Amino acid sequence: MYENIEPLKCNPPGTFREVVAHPGGEDRAIEKAIIMEHRFAFVFWMKWKRALEKRGWLEQAAPTLVTIDWHRDLAPPDREQKEGLLGLDQSNLSDVSNYVWGRFDQTNDGHIFCAAWLNLVGDIILLKNSSGPMEDTFADRHGCEHRIFEFRDVERMEAFLVQRDDRNIFLDIDLDYFIHGKGNVFYPGTFEPYTEEEIRSVINIERDAFRYILSRMDGLTIAQEPSYCGGIANSCSIMKIVNNQFFDARNNWKHLNK
Repeated sequence: MYENIEPLKCNPPGTFREVVAHPGGEDRAIEKAIIMEHRFAFVFWMKWKRALEKRGWLEQAAPTLVTIDWHRDLAPPDREQKEGLLGLDQSNLSDVSNYVWGRFDQTNDGHIFCAAWLNLVGDIILLKNSSGPMEDTFADRHGCEHRIFEFRDVERMEAFLVQRDDRNIFLDIDLDYFIHGKGNVFYPGTFEPYTEEEIRSVINIERDAFRYILSRMDGLTIAQEPSYCGGIANSCSIMKIVNNQFFDARNNWKHLNK
């Protein structure tokens, strides 16, 4: 496998990374990563958790993952996958990216539990469109339990979230959440995107949920997943609305400029 010429600081293929101010007003920056295929979020979670540990900014065992996704991307790793994860050099982003590209589920539904198994993320809070509310646990490589809380309703997720005491959060958004029903990837016309008003009702920085998340957030991943949005045009249209809910034209957090 070919290695990137800058293995310690490269980005995964099909990704775009920006440095933005910390949304909690901290005197430091975080990264916003735009990814085409959702599984590459794993690379950024690994990178960000290592950075938090190195700089003494990690205030809990692993950052809580708040993820917004149409699907339940919670496929567990099998024995072979776990062995491969243990063999990763976490400092070599080229090798990690190649592994995620070649060895993770190509359906992009196994990255969350792979991250939890390595304790890159802690508890998992999922806002989804695919099924009803659920609660479960997942044991990592050390036998520690990660709690999974799944919600179909944004208000119920919000009520649950704000009573927690998280210190570090990764926010993860899959743009296919903003699709009505379940389209057919072979027929892009079967996908009906949310209206701008519907998207803005979920991604709303005035919501208590986002006030809570943003003040504790140490990284943002946004997965475009055009195959599950009805094509790249739909994905980019949704992306523009979501991004504009958080950022102004100069990529500054809107809630910090009020």
